[in-house]
Amino acid sequence: MFKFKVVTPEGVKYEEDVQYVEFKTKEGSMGTLTQRLPIVTSLRIAPVSIKKADNSVESFAIHGGILEMTGEEMTIVTTAAERSEDIDVEAARKAMESAQEQIKATEDQFKKIKLQTRIEKNLLRVNMSKRK
Repeated sequence: MFKFKVVTPEGVKYEEDVQYVEFKTKEGSMGTLTQRLPIVTSLRIAPVSIKKADNSVESFAIHGGILEMTGEEMTIVTTAAERSEDIDVEAARKAMESAQEQIKATEDQFKKIKLQTRIEKNLLRVNMSKRK
């Protein structure tokens, strides 16, 4: 068991002792148990799965960020973390469609990158909602 915490600009979103955490870094997928060697890595826009003390599994849609594991404690710092039951699927679909239309209409490469990121975040939301 190790302490696991998710922190967003709004404060601590989740904090609990857990058995295992699975996440996606820029390099690929990873899973971590207690007593892991320390690590600091950047996270992708992807789900994070948590195996709790009672063996139940909980998932969050994580919008990128930084993960630090000390061996006894893991902290994720991210701009947003959402449970599937908190996601407004219709709003996510509309935001994704709007961003897809805007990408087609712009030549600005920086704006295209921002819109692509918005699409990724909303696609994650839609996919996470299927886990309910």
